[in-house]
Amino acid sequence: MKLLLIHAWNARERSYRGAFSNLFSYSSLTLAAICALIPEGMFEQVDVIDENSQKVQYDRTQYDLVMISFETSSSITAYGHCAQFRKRGAYVVCGGYHATALPDEVAEHCDTVIQGPAEHSIPAFLSDFAKGCPKPRYCDFDVCAAEFPLPVRDKITKRKKLRIPGIVANRGCMNACKYCSMRMMWRNDPRPVEQVVEEIRALGSKMVIFYDPNFFGNREYVLALMKALKPLKILWASNATADFGYDHVLMQAAYDSGCRGVLIGLESLNTQSLSGVGKQFYETDRYQEIIANIHSHGIAVNGCFVLGFDHDTEEELLALPERVERLGLDLCRFAILTPYPGTKQFEEYEKNGRILTKEWDRYTQHHAVFEPAQITTERLEEIYRTVWKKAYTWRRVFRRAWRSPWRGKLYYWILLGANIGFKFLGANKRKPK
Repeated sequence: MKLLLIHAWNARERSYRGAFSNLFSYSSLTLAAICALIPEGMFEQVDVIDENSQKVQYDRTQYDLVMISFETSSSITAYGHCAQFRKRGAYVVCGGYHATALPDEVAEHCDTVIQGPAEHSIPAFLSDFAKGCPKPRYCDFDVCAAEFPLPVRDKITKRKKLRIPGIVANRGCMNACKYCSMRMMWRNDPRPVEQVVEEIRALGSKMVIFYDPNFFGNREYVLALMKALKPLKILWASNATADFGYDHVLMQAAYDSGCRGVLIGLESLNTQSLSGVGKQFYETDRYQEIIANIHSHGIAVNGCFVLGFDHDTEEELLALPERVERLGLDLCRFAILTPYPGTKQFEEYEKNGRILTKEWDRYTQHHAVFEPAQITTERLEEIYRTVWKKAYTWRRVFRRAWRSPWRGKLYYWILLGANIGFKFLGANKRKPK
């Protein structure tokens, strides 16, 4: 039998697929994690396609089984793949965030739906498939992090990706932000420290990126992990929450173990906006202090912002580039609030009649798919494009890099490259024709 694994990508989406994507785009571990669940020798051929940088070709090989993972914004593209491969006689399985949130919708396009984590469900499905009796749906959230097999990275393309390997210590997050779909998919369950360290050692890389949504969320665990990382003498970056910038013991331990950068979802400079969506830290007047604290430990900060919260006004959003510059961030990213299916935000907006479209390929974080409270959808999208453009003038690109705690270090050039990459990423946010 022949198997094809696909991580689908929105056919209309150009972001993270351009000429400069290798400056800021990380390789997904989705396909590598799924490959690790395929029993050795079960298939005579296993092909893997990351559609972010590879193309799906329907007639190159006759596959017996096609397994597709996708998010909401990629679902329309994925459904097209389902139709084409089923027409050619393949059995099609779908999983991922969208399949977990809307399994009934996804089931209309494939033969089997897998909800939630794959670690138990895929082996169960493959066993049934081999026996000729696969079920239409598999769902098992009772997965322990200690069971996760090591990702099979050698089958995954690095094309158009930053050549820094990714790793996960804890897929989950203890926070409960209304707009985030993480809790729908993963529970807060860190992997054993020894397992994480052994994986990093096997990579043989001097630099890694932790994909954990909230790396420092479990303080006791992460202190133990960072102590174990220190002898490896690697450099690393991760996600963090704003309160990380108050814990000097944690910041120093992070630096000593090799941390040189954190991405923080600051989301908004409006306190009411943050408290209204369940953010645990919303003292926006202390952001500058937090960033200065993190910088004092030699760690750079990438701040992410979301436009379109109910308390956001046009004047506040247009002032973002100047206000973000005063914060002293090393990088900044912007997105339009996107209420994904399966989140509390989506449920709330749908109940109140504020979801304007279920054209899922518009759920890319740079379209307004809901009715904003203060401005029109058209104006929100226009402001979003303006903010990207003004935040990434060449003057601001070089000024951010020059002020960074990385200045004078070899890895300074990574930061400068990321700023340049983000400038061209922002240039992709042009008004649709």
